[in-house]
Amino acid sequence: MDNLVIIEEVAITIKDVYDTFNAEFYSNLEELGNLKNIKRIKMDSENLHWQFIETIIPSYVATLGDDSQLDKEVFSQLEMRYDFRYRVKLRETVFSKINYNIGRHRYVSKVLNNFFGSRVILPKIENEQSELNELLRSLSEKRIVSRYYTRSDGNYRATHCYFQSDNRYFPWELPIRDKSREKQNQFEHVRHVQERKTQKVGSQNV
Repeated sequence: MDNLVIIEEVAITIKDVYDTFNAEFYSNLEELGNLKNIKRIKMDSENLHWQFIETIIPSYVATLGDDSQLDKEVFSQLEMRYDFRYRVKLRETVFSKINYNIGRHRYVSKVLNNFFGSRVILPKIENEQSELNELLRSLSEKRIVSRYYTRSDGNYRATHCYFQSDNRYFPWELPIRDKSREKQNQFEHVRHVQERKTQKVGSQNV
């Protein structure tokens, strides 16, 4: 099947699940009025808006991991049809990431953007970068994708898409990767995680 057709199907599917899940989660949040635009809130322990966001994170992650709250059947169908994978971050991983970034003047939406993370791996998609950009521009205009960019870092390369229907909501992420580069991408990801852990330990020893 055509790569661009697959990407469009995957993006629309994720957006549908995203909207359903978040409409339910945030409608049950008693203090929804206290939430502000997370693109403008820095992760600072003295920031009252961040303090409130931090209190809802355990519930958000737990609800994502609840099979009765997240429609995982549609994702299972994508896994069977394509080289598609997804995961929900573990609570321990989330708070490790928070501890690493707290007080570094970073915005919530830049750091906590993949509680739900997925990826689709396609053959020779890098050869279609111009067409991919055009598709994602169209999906962005239709408010299916909130933003996208191509990340090239060392040997890592992928086009990352984000879903966020409300600036108060946590985004979800979809990297689009080329099959020929997947081993390099996995290696670079592991290297990045280890590097972050080393930096964290080093900062604690200063």
